[in-house]
Amino acid sequence: MLCAVLCGCCRTGDEVWDDTKSCSRHVGRGFSTLGGKRGDSRAVSCRDEFYCNELGEGPEDFIPLQDENGMGELRLSERAYPQPSQSPGDPGCPVPGINAFSDPGTHPRLCGIFRNVQFDYNQYLVKGENNLAIVNNVADYMRSNPSTYIFIEGHCDERGPEAYNLALGSRRANAVRNMLIQEGVNGDHIFTISYGKERPLVMDHHDEAWSMNRRAEFKIYQR
Repeated sequence: MLCAVLCGCCRTGDEVWDDTKSCSRHVGRGFSTLGGKRGDSRAVSCRDEFYCNELGEGPEDFIPLQDENGMGELRLSERAYPQPSQSPGDPGCPVPGINAFSDPGTHPRLCGIFRNVQFDYNQYLVKGENNLAIVNNVADYMRSNPSTYIFIEGHCDERGPEAYNLALGSRRANAVRNMLIQEGVNGDHIFTISYGKERPLVMDHHDEAWSMNRRAEFKIYQR
């Protein structure tokens, strides 16, 4: 006790007050935990970093947005382009379910147009001249073939929790969809789905394989 008092006398009043407040917060958290309140927390910058489940029943996980450049514009684009009014395969929808959509890579005329869009680690922004050229080519084809419908699949590499990757894959698919709509493609002809890390293109475990697995992939249906 004497050592504590002597050491404390060497400190300023502000330092003692800061330590007292910190101690109070930790003690309060301890009592809250004993009372049944969850004690784990995560620092986020805004509510957009959370996503809800399919029923809209509140946040299950959070999405840390590492690249702040241009994020606000992309979020506005997400709000500006709602999903199609009908889902493929639903009663009354003229478009069949996703199983009727085919891989354009099996069509000699389409494989050079509907190529995979690649993404940087932990990002969903579409960047790079190659990716932009792919989006432009897909947009040109769909504008010239208005009876074409596509599914955009969002994929991630194997790292990270399953729920996180499902949300990230959805953002990647919708980022490509938004760009196609901005290029004049009918939004009711573009559907999205996320597989997260469930369907890797390459099964290896290194940077090159992970880079190839971070992608948006197209499936196509023509009436």
